Amino acid sequence: MVFGKLLRSRFSRDKESGRQLTGPGDLRSGDLVSFKHRRVLPEEVQGRTFEVASVATYQYESGIEVQLTLVGDDRAKLYLGLDPKDSQPELCLGRDVPRRDVLKLFDEDAFAALWNEDEFAELNVEQPLDDYAGWFTDGYSQVKKDAVGFYYDRDCRGETLSMRQDDDSEELRYHECEGSDDSFGLSVEVWGDGETDVSLEIYCGADVIEAMWPGDG
Repeated sequence: MVFGKLLRSRFSRDKESGRQLTGPGDLRSGDLVSFKHRRVLPEEVQGRTFEVASVATYQYESGIEVQLTLVGDDRAKLYLGLDPKDSQPELCLGRDVPRRDVLKLFDEDAFAALWNEDEFAELNVEQPLDDYAGWFTDGYSQVKKDAVGFYYDRDCRGETLSMRQDDDSEELRYHECEGSDDSFGLSVEVWGDGETDVSLEIYCGADVIEAMWPGDG
């Protein structure tokens, strides 16, 4: 197994590198992270190892969030979001959902209500899809509507960012929903060109991480 060889190689180098990963906030591109077998995690995440393929940053009114793109040995892609200033952060694991599956999981009119100016939407899962087992709960309540954020396609940890768009960022509008089980969430991001990204999210403590290994950098 390629990842197994990679882990052994990196473990041997770690003894000499001097770079230590004390928490998920230390992860950067090229690092590896493995997860425990915990019920809070979808089966496709439990016990598996992922490589940090890239690091991006979201700037919100409340502060910044780092988003790590994780790629498994089968090329499956997940997102890991965290507050880099929190030594023991709550983790947000996310998975993209294409439009065709969004309209199976949720009633189309109910989903469109996320943009309704007069009220916050309530969504129920209409058709549970096996492909997303462990990623969703029965229902969601909208808690943020058409909020503004800025996306940086790079790691901005240690920088001071302003709440405005500049040459290095892209503005987005977003909606957030909380699950009936508060370990779950739903995020909808709308970009300047109209492209809409939907992701199912799971919130969990950093103790779901089994181990981390530095990359080559």
